[in-house]
Amino acid sequence: MTALEVKHKLWSEGKNLKIWAEENGYKYRTVSAVVSGQSHATYGLGYEIAVKLGMQTNNKKTAD
Repeated sequence: MTALEVKHKLWSEGKNLKIWAEENGYKYRTVSAVVSGQSHATYGLGYEIAVKLGMQTNNKKTAD
């Protein structure tokens, strides 16, 4: 999902990035950085946010 699609989806639910961030326990700045592309979101918190927003798939392998 693209940044614009994420924003449209949230808007259709009556939310914005700030509300979504608060509801999910993240800082608004971090969520905004992921959506705007300032964070590459390839690992860590940025990756976690991107997966929850549907911007990335959760295809990381876990150790057995």
